[in-house]
Amino acid sequence: MINFKWNGIDFSITDIGGGKLGEDIPRHAHAKGSYELHFITGGKGKLITDDKEYNLKIGDFFITGENIYHQQMADKEHPVEDVFLMLQANNTAKATAVGSVFLSNRFCFLSDFDITYAIAILKEYRQKLPDFKSAVAGLTMKTLTDITRLMLPEEFTDTMNDSNLNDRRFVLIEQAFLYSDNLTLTKLANTIGLCERQTQRLLKKYYGKSFREIKKE
Repeated sequence: MINFKWNGIDFSITDIGGGKLGEDIPRHAHAKGSYELHFITGGKGKLITDDKEYNLKIGDFFITGENIYHQQMADKEHPVEDVFLMLQANNTAKATAVGSVFLSNRFCFLSDFDITYAIAILKEYRQKLPDFKSAVAGLTMKTLTDITRLMLPEEFTDTMNDSNLNDRRFVLIEQAFLYSDNLTLTKLANTIGLCERQTQRLLKKYYGKSFREIKKE
């Protein structure tokens, strides 16, 4: 097991693997705090979720988090090849705004993703050269940053230099009310990496008013 901290979250890498998928993977879901990252490095296959089917090809990437049911169908003639990482988020209470965005995306599918770091992670893990755990952790952190940058809403502004998480969120809230067109509670919640109920509580704390009241003003 490899442990590291990224954007205020304590992560454990519980499994790393890769290769050709020659058999179907039946429908399943992962436990609380688990995130399975798949990087398609070759071949073909199919990912099936409860909402949609995806034809897998090189450069595709997907995350399946807790309670996201999914299955994979193998292509017998051109088996899909991938690198996968199993991550466990152990402590999320101090997640930064960026970290909260990653945690909130329990399913994500991207195409044309750079798989360079994923291949390097698998190579480091298999070779087990001196200090390979540090190398794997560092490459994984870089990969998480790349993934989350693609998840961030356009109006998101990084305020990592602020000392307090809620202070950072306060800046994002101010920017959203000032500059975002057609701002909704859902859009604001996604921007600061919280659920809608938590966002309402934060607004009450800072402004003493609800989202609707502030927007009306």
